Amino acid sequence: MLSLLPLCSFRLGHSDNVTHLKPFYHHVIAQAEPSDICVAAANPSHYYVVGNKGSIGEIDENGVILRKTKNSLCDYEGVCMMGNTILAVDESARRIDFVNESDFKVTRSIFVHYGGPRNKGFEGITYVPSQKKFIMVTERPALLFELNDQLQVTAEVKMPQFYELSSVTYHDGFLYFLSDEAHEVMKCDLTDYHIIQRWKIPVTNPEGICFDKDNNLLIVSDDMATLFKFKMQ
Repeated sequence: MLSLLPLCSFRLGHSDNVTHLKPFYHHVIAQAEPSDICVAAANPSHYYVVGNKGSIGEIDENGVILRKTKNSLCDYEGVCMMGNTILAVDESARRIDFVNESDFKVTRSIFVHYGGPRNKGFEGITYVPSQKKFIMVTERPALLFELNDQLQVTAEVKMPQFYELSSVTYHDGFLYFLSDEAHEVMKCDLTDYHIIQRWKIPVTNPEGICFDKDNNLLIVSDDMATLFKFKMQ
């Protein structure tokens, strides 16, 4: 069982500049309650989407499902890539599954200890290749976990600047956090996690976030089972 290190401290500075975004594209996807999304390593025009019923689906840039696993007893809430391996986070079980990109088979699993109710576990995961570390977040209270490339927890960070977090992704040197309840995307510094910029998005129940190869922001809505695309401003 992994143990947590003492809480880190960080600067609370943030920007009050909030920009309102409007999607330039949206498409319903055949994935029940999509919870998160990441870019496929094998094809940067494709994405992997995980659902609350334990399924993993591959979609194209138009949101069309290309292949999909059967529903299971898993409660996948977060997904990211490390090389050619998909990492899917089971919120209830506090488990990270390593999944082959080619055939969606789980090759191994790692458990990360976190207390609280079953439905109050890890909501998102992303990999920072330059630092060889993972970032995972919980919904409420908003906490951030730093893990090394062996998925050992190295730090736990309180995030009082966020009321609630639904997902996180690394893009172009920064972390982007998604809040379902605030309907916001927050760009944050990778060192101390202070907010640099914020965007309001008109999406019901936004649960997953990533960027495509053209630097467009992609959001998946859980309730609407819809993929939205935004031009960043």
